[in-house]
Amino acid sequence: MDCKNILAAFLAIALAACAGVGCKKSDPFERGLGLQSRRVVLSAETGITPVMVFSNTSWKVKFVEAVPWAGIDRLSGEYSSGIYFSYAANYGRARKVSLAFEAGSARDTVVMVQKGGLTNASLSLSPTSLTFEAAAASGSATFTTNLREDLPDVVCKVSYAEGDEGWISGLVLSEGVLEFQVDANGGSSAREATIIVSHTDAEDKEIKASLIVTQNPA
Repeated sequence: MDCKNILAAFLAIALAACAGVGCKKSDPFERGLGLQSRRVVLSAETGITPVMVFSNTSWKVKFVEAVPWAGIDRLSGEYSSGIYFSYAANYGRARKVSLAFEAGSARDTVVMVQKGGLTNASLSLSPTSLTFEAAAASGSATFTTNLREDLPDVVCKVSYAEGDEGWISGLVLSEGVLEFQVDANGGSSAREATIIVSHTDAEDKEIKASLIVTQNPA
């Protein structure tokens, strides 16, 4: 069964179900826009899946954000029909993209979530703590991860202890190393901050590693 036949079969089943709960056969959908689902979960393998659209008029669809791993077969349609959503194999963690539909003044969105092929995701920093003297300095730590597919989405931030803030800057994270700059400490007491490296997948599962940075007083 080809893609067009799959979509036609899905539509026939959906319309039959609609008729079974009281929809008029002469007008199976009386609103501008409706979606069969607002969240679709896909396998980690390459695939194509139909996305059903219900409408009594013409409609448009677009990606909310551009991604390199997914595509759709058309940008518009009319009445109750649909599109084909195609996606590449996912060798990283779970990921998602949103499709925005519009029919006149009606708008709706479906989130396409693709499961991850990587089941043992990890990231780490070594060492996990560093101490600097009061003078300005450059710092670095070894960054190890198997998130090669997801590396652009890894987030790096600084959490400061009470007191001075903003004295760590120039955070650069690449495959193999975390680099940063430490400003001079002109105060009379030591200060501390934690650099946190994290990744959150499409299912809101977070993994992270941290580096405690301490700087001695002048």
